[in-house]
Amino acid sequence: MKQMEKNATLGSKPPPSSKEEFFEENIQFLQKNRSFIGREFLTWLWFVTESQNHLVRIEEFGEMRIFVDDKLVLVSQGGSACENTLKGGSPAFASEAKISLQSGKLVQEARFMLQKEDRFWSWTMRADDLSFRALKLPAMQEPDPASHLAERIRSTQTLVGIVQSLFSQFIDLRTQSSFKSEIQKMSHWLETKSTLH
Repeated sequence: MKQMEKNATLGSKPPPSSKEEFFEENIQFLQKNRSFIGREFLTWLWFVTESQNHLVRIEEFGEMRIFVDDKLVLVSQGGSACENTLKGGSPAFASEAKISLQSGKLVQEARFMLQKEDRFWSWTMRADDLSFRALKLPAMQEPDPASHLAERIRSTQTLVGIVQSLFSQFIDLRTQSSFKSEIQKMSHWLETKSTLH
């Protein structure tokens, strides 16, 4: 949380006079600060899901559960020279993960799992470009190839829409001066975070 606290004032400005101005300011902010915004988003997503017992509700998609799955890479602000890679089991609850966060490292890469009713998605996301890697979609029930493909496209669009909504929520928070209170919540989460080993 130390690095996020240091960066908290970046992008914080008085409220813009219009939606267009707000959009333009956010785009400029992301272009100038993309080196760390992805790491902050992935770290925040880990915090939000874990602190809410993995339960997330998005108006247009309803209720779902999101977990950090079996891979977590944390780096210092300086980059990969100081990197911790945790694989297998439940890396989000490893003592090394908590220590890395306490030392100021942020998430560079993580594998997530999303459960919505009886459907499961899993994917890996890197902070550099927030693209979806090693995407695994829910099991398909459609018998013919055309319907199967259409269902895969719908499932992919659902996941992309959910992540985009979460990212928009993060950016809304990140570009307001009130983001400092969110960092305080994250610090409390880290202080009280339980570990398995």
